[in-house]
Amino acid sequence: MRKLLLFILVASFMFLFGCSAFLPKEEPTTPVTSEQQPPKAEETKDTPNVTKPTEPAISNSNEDLADAFSNYLDDIVVLAPEEERLIGLYDSVTGVNYVDDETMYYTLVDEVLPGYRQFVIDLEAIMPKNQEIRDLHETYIDAANIQYNAFAIMIAALEEQDSNKMTEANQGLDEARQLIRDWLYGVEDLSSKTGVSLE
Repeated sequence: MRKLLLFILVASFMFLFGCSAFLPKEEPTTPVTSEQQPPKAEETKDTPNVTKPTEPAISNSNEDLADAFSNYLDDIVVLAPEEERLIGLYDSVTGVNYVDDETMYYTLVDEVLPGYRQFVIDLEAIMPKNQEIRDLHETYIDAANIQYNAFAIMIAALEEQDSNKMTEANQGLDEARQLIRDWLYGVEDLSSKTGVSLE
């Protein structure tokens, strides 16, 4: 279920921004290696009695991170269908589905913008306790806020028939896309680091 909803979330973002392929999984797993090295160094410096207490602490720390990450994914998965719906509405009046400015305008004003504002509020309500996950989540929040603002600028561009504002809105969508890409890489990294499957 989690895999399906994360797939929907990723596909929605990629579809919105015209991407045709998913991100390559080329990120190294050095964070895992760097965490594993310090305990080995301690083992060579310290007596075996000192090493024994540190091993469970590291294990518990990894388990805590894995639990926190799993809970975070569960929270994100709950919001994925609403974001997919909103992006689907946006897509239904843009690109090849564009009919006219009026249809696009009222869809953005009546449905996409208010719905996406609530989505951002719900996204901001997720407050992970783990700092690493919190930092990752802030990237997603930043992307969602930039995307929300891009929708608002797009509405203003339609009202004023201003091509410069439409360009600004599209630049905002591009910036949001890059942040979402960064967030997705971070999710993949944490999945590798914690062993929490995205499937």
